Amino acid sequence: MGFDIYNLKYSYASNFSISDINIHFDEGITAVIGPNGAGKSTMIKCIANIYKSSGDIYYNDEKIHRSNKHFFEEKVSYLPQSSQSDAAITVFEAVLLGLMNSLTFHVSTAQLKAVNAILELFELEPLARRRIFELSGGQLQMVLLAQAIIKNPEILILDEPLNNLDVHRQFSLLNQTAKLSQRKKMVTIIVMHDINLAARYADYIVTMDNGRLYSQGAPNEVITNEMLKDIYKIESNIRMSSRGYPIAEFVGIAINS
Repeated sequence: MGFDIYNLKYSYASNFSISDINIHFDEGITAVIGPNGAGKSTMIKCIANIYKSSGDIYYNDEKIHRSNKHFFEEKVSYLPQSSQSDAAITVFEAVLLGLMNSLTFHVSTAQLKAVNAILELFELEPLARRRIFELSGGQLQMVLLAQAIIKNPEILILDEPLNNLDVHRQFSLLNQTAKLSQRKKMVTIIVMHDINLAARYADYIVTMDNGRLYSQGAPNEVITNEMLKDIYKIESNIRMSSRGYPIAEFVGIAINS
């Protein structure tokens, strides 16, 4: 059971490509990490069917054809790396639009309750009547996450969702996403730059370099001095936290990097 990617391949006209991607995503959080230009965002856009790539996708052992728009619209929510909006709609209305596939001219009491619940979950109630164009980048990011989650996706794909967020909102986003992933048994895939936050929150970590998978596994298997030296070109010391996840202390740039 789960979400499986086999032999994923994609090429840009610029000659950059990703290839030989084989990953099993299970319930819970999978963090995708790697240096800039490693192919992380390209890979998840292929998985979300934003880019037309080759390879096979299976969900719960059933092959998913890329022409299956219903699957990607109903079961997958994708939050892009950066978003901006000059829309005049309110925060409440923006989150309500996340239910677009089930909305009619009459908004039900259940739908209104769902919006209020998700606004409370992400500490957005004070912004409910604000216009989208009035929000800061971090506030907008949280609103778009709420919009992505409200339709109860089975697969949630987030591309660097911590961009523009202060420390409090980074922890709030990851805490709530982890709880939702567990409670709703969601497959959650998050592209992240912060290695220590990835180690703290992810059940599984995938590392990429130069368009290929470098390693994948539990955080304590993946976050190693060797990996950090090989793909990030930095020296580090790894220690284990009291909760059992690795913490990387970055010492400096690796010699001969």
